[in-house]
Amino acid sequence: MLPLVIYNGLIDSLNPCAIGVLLLFVSLIFTLGASRLQLISFGIFYLAAMYVTYLLIGLGLVHSFHLFGVHNFFGWIAAFIVLFLGLFALKDYFFPYVHVPVLSPIISACKVPKWDRKITAVSAIGLGFFVGLCEFPCTGGIYLATTALLSAKTTFWTGLGYLLIYNLMFILPTGVIFALSTNRKVLPVISKYQSAVSGKIKLVSGLTMLALGLGMLVWLNLI
Repeated sequence: MLPLVIYNGLIDSLNPCAIGVLLLFVSLIFTLGASRLQLISFGIFYLAAMYVTYLLIGLGLVHSFHLFGVHNFFGWIAAFIVLFLGLFALKDYFFPYVHVPVLSPIISACKVPKWDRKITAVSAIGLGFFVGLCEFPCTGGIYLATTALLSAKTTFWTGLGYLLIYNLMFILPTGVIFALSTNRKVLPVISKYQSAVSGKIKLVSGLTMLALGLGMLVWLNLI
């Protein structure tokens, strides 16, 4: 269970939205002439807000699965949602210019929120909260499958412990990238590399969600 939670958390974290938004605002903060301390404080509050937001989403999912059960209609719905999100991620990789009305703006893209350009804890928390919510439609199938598995295989409190680890893995890569990007010379290199690998990230996420979705269907004796 632990290796699966760690792997899924890391794959879920590799979302171009969270990393791209963070790099964008680090660049903007540099242009405002902020101190290194202000930049680091902004990043810490941003990451903390992402962590808490995604953790609360996971707790809601685990509570719902414990309430309604996984081996019934809700478990089947979760499996098909995971499969759908996986297929959509693969569509974005192989056919990025195919636009699906209503769905593409929600699943494929994350709009950058407006910012008053004030380097405050409130603005950082607001951005982290927004991005945490925005990431769930993009790669939330991995989170959905993981919470369903935790609900079926563990107690609520044990599942909570795994969720804490999952969400630590979820923000870890973004935190590392943020730490590196605080160097003005390194930031352009990271931004360029992030743009180059964003497509491959969608491929890995899509394949992971397909595997998890099919695994859930096998487990529920649907195939």
